[in-house]
Amino acid sequence: MPINAGRLLWRLFLSLLLWGAHFLEATPVCSCIVLAAVAMLFPVGAFGQSVGSPCDPLLMISEVCSTSRLRTLSTLQDHTPSSNQLLDLDGLAEYVPVSAVPSSLDDPDSGSTSSQPDKQGLHWRRALTESFTFLIIEQAYVVHTDFRWVVSESGIPFNHYWRDYMQSLTSWWHAGWSAGENPLYNYLGHPIQGAITSYIEINNDPRYAALEYSNTKAYWKSRIKATIFNGVYSTQWSIGPLSEPTVEKYGSKDRAPWNANGSYPCDTKTCYSGVGKVNLVMTPVGGLGWVLAEDILDKKVAEPFEVRTQSRFLINFVRSATNPIRGGANILHGNRPWYRARDGQRTTFLSDQKPAVPRNEITQAPFPNHGNMFFGYTHLGPSHCEVVASVTYTACDPLSSVSSNLSGWNASVEKMYLRYFGAVADFSGQYGGVGQTNFLFGIRGGSWIGRLRPYANVLFGAVREHGSTSAGPMSDTTFAEDLGMGIDFRLMRRLSWRNQVDELKTGSPDFKRYNVRASSGLTVRF
Repeated sequence: MPINAGRLLWRLFLSLLLWGAHFLEATPVCSCIVLAAVAMLFPVGAFGQSVGSPCDPLLMISEVCSTSRLRTLSTLQDHTPSSNQLLDLDGLAEYVPVSAVPSSLDDPDSGSTSSQPDKQGLHWRRALTESFTFLIIEQAYVVHTDFRWVVSESGIPFNHYWRDYMQSLTSWWHAGWSAGENPLYNYLGHPIQGAITSYIEINNDPRYAALEYSNTKAYWKSRIKATIFNGVYSTQWSIGPLSEPTVEKYGSKDRAPWNANGSYPCDTKTCYSGVGKVNLVMTPVGGLGWVLAEDILDKKVAEPFEVRTQSRFLINFVRSATNPIRGGANILHGNRPWYRARDGQRTTFLSDQKPAVPRNEITQAPFPNHGNMFFGYTHLGPSHCEVVASVTYTACDPLSSVSSNLSGWNASVEKMYLRYFGAVADFSGQYGGVGQTNFLFGIRGGSWIGRLRPYANVLFGAVREHGSTSAGPMSDTTFAEDLGMGIDFRLMRRLSWRNQVDELKTGSPDFKRYNVRASSGLTVRF
């Protein structure tokens, strides 16, 4: 299938979902807003694909979709996809949502073209996987914006974990309602977080995923269950073992509570720690209100609008504008932001037309896309150091000064676990003035468009340096964060060529060091 600008743009926006961490350094809740913003921007891809029907975009002007094709897609929606169901049929994914593809594609050698219907009940494994992916994205912003506190003890995260965790819990308990946090975060950011996690639960419950706003018992039951789910996520985010205070060390020995006027140390009855009890209330309650508002707008604005126009761009835009948070959850679930369960059942503007996806194409074996292995050349650019407190550039220490313009090798393994997301282990060695070895782990988000796969990744790990400096032989191991983006070009069925650029950040509580890393080499898909 030829590449068109719309399809390329929407996949580029998906890749920028993770890369945006480098540019947004405002708050830990920015990740919620980024998911919504990406969902809002995705309608530019509407020019390259159909909405409400699986029509060929080039035929939409003169022809419209056949009812037989829509019945086929509606039938397909009765099947359940596997969590690692990753398609690369050069266009099939453009017209068939992830929830509409037969699970037999998971095993191209099975010879089966049908599967059992969905089991009734929440798909816990998939829901928890999507929630954990969202948690990683949120914590990536936390690490990027508060790197100083993450490495506040000996440059190592979670050093004295249990001591800091208990101190953070004690400070949180005595911190009051808002604990000095910006009201914008409490009353806007956290409800957005709650709405995303609520939609994660809704998307993974086949009994309620297709429900639209209505004053019925089933609808209200589904939204209450989703609110309970987002309340559990909110509790974990506020005071859990992988919470925001745990990573940023709010209220701990290194980041002690402060007075209402901002002075240290706290010597008043109420001490602020940055995370208050307001989050436990506003996230589920505000999240429920946000979900209800988006459901009402979808029912009363977006759906009536769809029967009045044939413009794919306008339909996508209205859906995304009225439901930006649902769009973010749709991305995590493996669907387009504007996807709705009603799409496969739409019968408006129908007549005879050649189907965009032939029936026999649906049962073809997909290209191998369960993961990939990469090996290639890498180059580490000059070191740039800055003082954390003043955010001004400063001279690097002797070891960092010679950790510049190094060359070596880079190897990584990626295992896809969601349609657009994979777990990554990345290892590299650079040599020159000193030797540097990187051990990085994280997630990568991206999607294939024809022969191209643009992607972005966020990785965490350690950097080991050793060599001779002006001060004599030195060695050091520090925590590192890596934000990168790249593109794979498919050469043949299993082989691709990758070009990637990363920003590698290391440092201490007093200064941060940045290096740009460029890599290029061969990728083998499996």
